[in-house]
Amino acid sequence: MKKEKSAIVLFVKDEAHDIMAWLSWHISLGFDKIFVYDDHSTDGTYEIAKSCEGIYNVEVCRTSMLEGNFYYRQRDSYFDAIKKSIDHYEWIAMLDGDEYVSIDGTQDINGFLDKFSKDDTGIALSWCIYGSSSRVLKDKVPTYQVFNHRSTPELNDNTLVKSFVRPEAVSFVYENPHKFNLSYGNYADAAGQPVEWRPGATKNILWEGARINHYICRSMEHFIDRIKRRLGSDLSNSTVYWSHFDRNDVYDPQDQARINAANTVYNTIKKSVFQYSMKNFLEKGNALENTENSLAPHRKVDVFHLKSIHGEHLSLNNIDGHLFQGEGFERILAAIPYDSNKIWLFRNPVAYSSNVRFHITHSAQSNYCYEFEFDSNESDGSIFIKSPKTQKYLTCIPASHGGSVEFSREEASDWEKFYFGEKVSELTFVGDNEGPASDLIYYMLNSAGSFPYEEFLLKSSTLESNDRMNLKSLLGPQIMSII
Repeated sequence: MKKEKSAIVLFVKDEAHDIMAWLSWHISLGFDKIFVYDDHSTDGTYEIAKSCEGIYNVEVCRTSMLEGNFYYRQRDSYFDAIKKSIDHYEWIAMLDGDEYVSIDGTQDINGFLDKFSKDDTGIALSWCIYGSSSRVLKDKVPTYQVFNHRSTPELNDNTLVKSFVRPEAVSFVYENPHKFNLSYGNYADAAGQPVEWRPGATKNILWEGARINHYICRSMEHFIDRIKRRLGSDLSNSTVYWSHFDRNDVYDPQDQARINAANTVYNTIKKSVFQYSMKNFLEKGNALENTENSLAPHRKVDVFHLKSIHGEHLSLNNIDGHLFQGEGFERILAAIPYDSNKIWLFRNPVAYSSNVRFHITHSAQSNYCYEFEFDSNESDGSIFIKSPKTQKYLTCIPASHGGSVEFSREEASDWEKFYFGEKVSELTFVGDNEGPASDLIYYMLNSAGSFPYEEFLLKSSTLESNDRMNLKSLLGPQIMSII
């Protein structure tokens, strides 16, 4: 049997916020196989990875808790994946959830690996440590897209490496997760040259050709969560770790074509997480025994772009930015979901960015789908949009006066007029009425598994926090990764 070229193994625990990004990136790079060893996560990491098994060549298992030491569970996971890869894959890489393979140019991972000789049985890729890009809070922008500032080679930690190895060459004598002992052959660097090792698993830094982007900090919220999880083990209640690794010296984003390819996979995984969650929910005794009278998606909801009285579309100035007038990162969408005075302003629900929160100045909230009230003006077909939280009207101030879009008007006049632009699409919903989580769950139960992803995404965004937690308890913690 002819071997496939590449496999990669991820050892991971409680990375539900970012594992979709990790999987999307490495699937889009062209790895033939991904092994995921989940170290008994409780936040939905395992379930997110499992949802990929039916659509990509991903194999997910849990580590054995018979081994009490985290360090050795990681070793056992790597060794198990390497043994599974013998006679099946030419190369296998071992990474953590904050490490991403980065390749120069347009070739995929298999094209990169093709240049190494049979005598090369290990490849050492240098770390390239990325900082927080001044991010404080987590959001739903993928890791590879949101953190764009890195360290320089002067940061000595970048001398550490992560490895690709030929499975048959591994001697299974473990030292550390960076460098593996080989029974024959040589370690090469990204340029195909023999590695001159320094003490430990370190070498001269080489970032040309390929490297391991190490998003060790990510946002400050990530860092705080990490301290909470590992306090008293290998981290302390201190900012020393953050201060050392939060290096933002050079703006060095990933190639846009690679980001686009990964985002396509990311969007597919989001939908798969929803379908996986629904399937498990219904299989756990929640499905109706008689599905003859199940509710099918039937109600059409028209979706439009929205224009200000100044003739400008409402858009976002960047992926997680603010609503403004003009052409920006993405036009916002509008729909009247029910036979009432409610209007939704939301992101495209079929795009990878569908659940990334954006901001409307003075709205007193942050969401990816906002629910407001509106009044119609039959005289000119315009509408006024009002926030039920602040009781203020949305206004578009002319460019000559600053051009902002904000909820700041006690009364509505010309600047507060909005118009539906061209129809963009239509959504098909199961539910007829607005209501709390119990109504949403009722429709999900009665849909015989056909409840639309788009309806769930948009309706769940308008729920109160207690209702969202109810969804989490029913569908599993992984559902929070997509809403």
